[in-house]
Amino acid sequence: MEYLYLIGPISLLLLFAMFRSTRLNDPVKILIDKGHEVQICHVPLARILPFMSKSIVKSKVARVQKAKNIITIFNSSSNAIDITVSEKFSAAIFKRAQELFPQAESIEISG
Repeated sequence: MEYLYLIGPISLLLLFAMFRSTRLNDPVKILIDKGHEVQICHVPLARILPFMSKSIVKSKVARVQKAKNIITIFNSSSNAIDITVSEKFSAAIFKRAQELFPQAESIEISG
């Protein structure tokens, strides 16, 4: 049972490092262009284990929204994929999303 006292803090440190890592939060690694669709690694663990990511067809994206540290990609049927990143990486990822989905409406919510 004492091992839980060790695993908990180590897990938190690992998660913190994944959110702050420049290599894991690179916009090209979060939004991977696959031709007519984009693979979205929406959580830090999906950036390490790509099978946990989600794919979306480029032409089906209706809106890209940025609110502080969350980038949300909405498709035409109003389903959404939230990408949670550190605030220092959110602007670059939002710009990459705008480049990959030029037909989509872009909204930036401040506050």
